[in-house]
Amino acid sequence: MFCAALVFLVAGCSSYEAMQVSGTEPKAELNDVPLPAAVLEERIGEIDKSYEEPRTVYRVSHSLGTSKDSVSSGNGYQSLWRGVRACSWLALNHQDPGEKRKYALEGVYLGREARQKTSLQAEAYYYSAICIGALLDVVKEPSTKLLREMKYCLEVAHELDGSYDHGGPARVLGTLIIEAADYEFVGYSVGSLEEGITTLEAACGKDPVFGENWFLLAKALAQAEEYQRALAAIDKVFTCEIPSDYSVEHKEWLIQAQNLKSRIAVKIDDSVPATSFQPK
Repeated sequence: MFCAALVFLVAGCSSYEAMQVSGTEPKAELNDVPLPAAVLEERIGEIDKSYEEPRTVYRVSHSLGTSKDSVSSGNGYQSLWRGVRACSWLALNHQDPGEKRKYALEGVYLGREARQKTSLQAEAYYYSAICIGALLDVVKEPSTKLLREMKYCLEVAHELDGSYDHGGPARVLGTLIIEAADYEFVGYSVGSLEEGITTLEAACGKDPVFGENWFLLAKALAQAEEYQRALAAIDKVFTCEIPSDYSVEHKEWLIQAQNLKSRIAVKIDDSVPATSFQPK
């Protein structure tokens, strides 16, 4: 699951990396040829099957390759957005930094191609935003243009289908706002901490039984030093259902929520002044 760790304000970006962020990224090779309806249906099934849990680099790479080989006038959008989805997962989960950058760039390109084919469906906008965030994270090149594109994609996705991916558009947007809020002084903020919290609350409203929504809200509330509200959000994490499409990640959210709860307990204890001992 995507959590926008936008640590992109770091010096040392090479000229090649800067060129990639500028929008001159290489185009992915697509097999854009007419395919019979029966073949298209079979391909979509294969793409989705390869993306199911347990996800691995091999299986998701196969999903991406089949997506790129299945772009046709009959289902160009359906194949493209699934390709962007695969790129987003690979960009976030691949262990090799060079591969992470490659898949992030490919996802940005495929996402722009997919968005040209529809204005009514959320998937391409949503996964485009995740790929842009992954690109900013791995390249570490500040870009207000890409930040604006990422925010725009998430806002559109939220308007089109705010419940998609368990409230994903608001979840990722809220995280983006919070991660970038500290960089307002250099012009990279896209909103305040309070706006980020409100947006994460919207994600919780879209899917109140999805653990990551509540965990990210708890983190944001703890950052704002609203510890009691943060603890209440953590309690929600522990009562959430195990999602069939994020069962592995759900276990990690539970661990992270427990760790956050422990850190908050220390903060609360430290904020209570010690009572002076008064001998009788």
